Amino acid sequence: MKIMMFLILICINCCYMSNAKGTLLFVTSAYEPYVIDEDKAIGGIFSDIVKAAFNELNITSEFMIQPWQRGEITVMKGDAFATFPYLKNEKRSKDFNFSDPVIYFFPKFLYKKDKFPNGFSWEALIDFQKYRIGGVQGYWYKQSFENAGLHVNYVKTDMQNIQMLMKERIDFTLISELVGWSLIKKTYPQKKSAFAFAKKPESIDTFHLMVSKSYPDAKEYLKQFNDGLKIIKGNGIYTAIFKKYEVPTEYEVIQE
Repeated sequence: MKIMMFLILICINCCYMSNAKGTLLFVTSAYEPYVIDEDKAIGGIFSDIVKAAFNELNITSEFMIQPWQRGEITVMKGDAFATFPYLKNEKRSKDFNFSDPVIYFFPKFLYKKDKFPNGFSWEALIDFQKYRIGGVQGYWYKQSFENAGLHVNYVKTDMQNIQMLMKERIDFTLISELVGWSLIKKTYPQKKSAFAFAKKPESIDTFHLMVSKSYPDAKEYLKQFNDGLKIIKGNGIYTAIFKKYEVPTEYEVIQE
């Protein structure tokens, strides 16, 4: 009897370990259309790509919503495998590993048309010194804005900056064009024509998974994600996800 109970416990433990290894925990934050948080169901183009890539390898993806900065801490501690979407840079690479590029990122300056009825063009960040800029805490541009001597009011979300633009408390906010139109559609659906983007992007970059260096088997899971990403790019699932969210093909990272 004791032997039988011992074998049952071993079996249960093995099953538990197998399930644990087959499920990966991610932290992220609402960032439509990359990450959509509705009715406790996480979707969006980046989330769907992550799920699809790991599904090809029979690994389940589980998502948890946290503020950006808290999510970074969660991943750094190894309490979650990765967070997304993130830009890769030298500073972050000291603390995290990064996946292959997942999707292109074209941030642009958003403004109200009645403030600049003839449009707005710029060459360097110093061109914004005389304007009020809305930023988000923890975003990639903080150091660049400081170096350019810009007057920036930092808030917690892009949504707050859209609202401040509408109330004319700021003149510009730097935001992904996809995210900007998504938030405007949600917040001011009848006033889309009141907004415009400067044509020149602030930068051209790519979003990645930002992966913990201390999560168990993180390097192996990262390799598996990159392999799964290649698979869904080859079988058409990757492109189908872009079409599902009506994201232009220029955002697809085909060549790596």
